[in-house]
Formats: sequence, structure tokens, C-alpha cells
Amino acid sequence: MLKVLIFSPLALEYGRGGEISCIELSAGLNKFYKITLLETNILPGNKLLTYSVIKNKLKGVKRNNKIRYYSLKLLDKIFTFPYPQDIIKLLKMIHKNDIIYFSESTIKNNLLFVFSSLLHRRGKFIVGYRKPFHINKRFSLYNFKNRMTILIFLIFKKRLYHHTISKHAKYFLHNFYSSERITHITHGVVLDDYINNNMNVKNKNNLSFIYVGNIDKPHKGVDILISGIDLFLTEHKKLDVLFEFCGTGPLESDLKMLEEKYPNHIKYHGYVSNEKIAEYYKRNDVFLFSSRKEPFGRVILEALASELVVICSKTIGSIEILTNKDFAFFIKDFRPQAIEEKINEIYNLWVRDSKWLVELQKSAKDYVFQYYNFSIELELFQKLISRVSNER
Repeated sequence: MLKVLIFSPLALEYGRGGEISCIELSAGLNKFYKITLLETNILPGNKLLTYSVIKNKLKGVKRNNKIRYYSLKLLDKIFTFPYPQDIIKLLKMIHKNDIIYFSESTIKNNLLFVFSSLLHRRGKFIVGYRKPFHINKRFSLYNFKNRMTILIFLIFKKRLYHHTISKHAKYFLHNFYSSERITHITHGVVLDDYINNNMNVKNKNNLSFIYVGNIDKPHKGVDILISGIDLFLTEHKKLDVLFEFCGTGPLESDLKMLEEKYPNHIKYHGYVSNEKIAEYYKRNDVFLFSSRKEPFGRVILEALASELVVICSKTIGSIEILTNKDFAFFIKDFRPQAIEEKINEIYNLWVRDSKWLVELQKSAKDYVFQYYNFSIELELFQKLISRVSNER
């Protein structure tokens, strides 16, 4: 039986898209291969997954001792360095496996896996790309790191295979690596919590909106979302609408001020655990997605599976998932007025014909179950592993 190592550069408790994907992929592939799941102790923010939730999701896959990193904070930046004994531990575990799947992360980690690929010649190394390659800043350490990573991988291109979750990343990598070494497999979602009909839990007397994610400005764009909702409610205080927010982050105080201003229309729930979040999705009608950058959009898929239509910004992930879909309402730019316009548009359509909204919600769920079920991702990963393992 093939031995497959899956490496998460962050602690699984961090619980964002990358960590959930590692958990689900490990559990799914464990039916066909001997899986070793390895993670670090790096936790850059609040824990979104508890130990028990992770254990249940892993379905019997064992969690190994974490690869430990030392953290150093300097000028509001956190730098991490693996302990020497943990580097040795990682190298030994890599050597025991036939396929090594790791996510592109820091230059240190990328160099470490490239070095490992030179020592472990019989192993096949697949690097996964889960983040945007570029952000719109003239001088950016993030952009510099990505260019350095591409250069490092290019020097050792014969030792690596590449997996992208977005078509955009796939086409970008074609500029540097042969197409035979690049595979595009989008994320799927384990849909067990979304199979049942959700229409009976939705409130027919008002139109409900929900945001799920980090409450921040630079990544999730919640500042624009708060301002846009404020504009809408200033003009329409008596309308039957409700906005729910689930998550934590730097803009919590702004959100609480909005809740105090409109107590009948805003409900801020703070952190909601992963095992309960489906209940919040299902009772709403419209999902609010305001990210400034997002290579994928797991929350979009969860919302669609819960039979929600989506007001969304234009990111790599949202464009790939939602272009030309009737249940997607793209905002034209990052202004509060653009958010307000889309909220108003959907509200007016709901008032005129609520059955129209129901049909869109049902088609959203059908779309996810047809194209983004985790079983599809799992099958494609099996094909990738089979192809890579058989190549000489």
C-alpha cells in the first residue's frame, strides 16, 4: 500500500480553509493509502476547530506530534523557525513515505521540502498552492516571497509536481513549469450537514443576510460591508431585513457599534464553532462575501449548499465559482454604495416575487452538489497520486 504524507504548515486548530482541506483529504484518502498527517504548532490567530471536532473529522487518521517552530515577533511581524531536532524528525517522516504532499508556504518551509526531495530520491513531492500569487502593493514582502518560491521550485523543477485549487494559478504556473507537472483540482466540500431540505428553517417573514468569516479589513473587506449595510439601513429602517455576522477579528468594535445602532436588524454572534455553523447558514437567505483577495471560497460553497444566494466581490475564487450564475450578484467595485445597491436589488426582487428567490436558492444547492462535492475532489486526487507514483 502506498504511503502518503500530508503536511499542514499551520496547526489544524487554526481551522481555516487550508487546515480543513488537509483534514478532509487525509480522512478521504485514508481509505486507499496509508496516510500520515503532519502539522506544525503555528497558530496565527484564534482557534476555529476544537480537538474533538478535528478527531471526528479525521475518522480514525492519527495525529502525529507537531513539528515545533520557535516564534519571534519583530516590527509587528511574526517570524517562525523550526527547531533543529524537529527538522530531523520531519526529514525522517518524509523518508518513510512514497508521496509527500505539502502546501506552498514560507520560504523556509519550501526550501526544507526541496532539500528533502533531494535526499529522498524515490519519493514523489506534490506542492499545493492555496493562496493568491500576487497582492496589489508596489513593495510587498508577500509578492517577493512568492517570486522567490517560484525561482526555488524552478531550479528543482524535476523533483516537484504542482497542484492548484484555482485555474488562475494553473495558468500562471504554465509560464514556469511543464503542463504535465501541473494539476488543477478544486476544493470540494463534505456535504453531509447540508443534504436535508433547508427551506423549512428559513423565516418567510423577513429577508435574512449572513456573513461568516474573519472580521477584518485587508483580507475580508468587512469595513466596506459594514458601511454598505449602514447606508442601506439608514434609508430603510422599517424594512423586514436581518443581518447576522459570525466570526472574530479586528473590526469587532465597529460591528458592535452597528449592532447598537440597529438592534432590530443586526445580530453579531462572535465565534461560532465549525460543527454549528451550518445551522446559521441554513436559516438565512443571502450570503455576504466581501473579500478583497481569495484564491478559493469554501464559505461560498457552504452557503450555496445551504440554499443561499450570494452578494459577492470579484476575487479569483468567486469569479471561478460564480461567473454566469443567476444566484450570484457581483458588486461592481469596493464601495459601500455598491454593497447597498445589491442589498436593495435583492430586497426589491424578494418583495415582488419571493418564489423567484426560492428557485434561485434551490438551484444554488443543486450546483454545489453536482460540481463541488468532496467525492469529486477525492477521486481526482486518487488519479493524481496514481499517475505520479507510476512515473519514473
